[in-house]
Amino acid sequence: MVKSNFKEKRIKAGLRQEDLARLAGCDAHSISRYETGERVPCLEIAIRISEALKTSVNEIFLSK
Repeated sequence: MVKSNFKEKRIKAGLRQEDLARLAGCDAHSISRYETGERVPCLEIAIRISEALKTSVNEIFLSK
């Protein structure tokens, strides 16, 4: 499991899971699973998420 600050970044960006899912091209259930560490997104989705959150993939998905 990957520990991340994904949810924190999404909330700071003022986005709901549904909003981020739409921007990233996936569904809200996937966003939820990425946030809990149950799943890890493919590189393409990770890049879209980082672009939507205006930060780097490393900043979202790597442990502090």
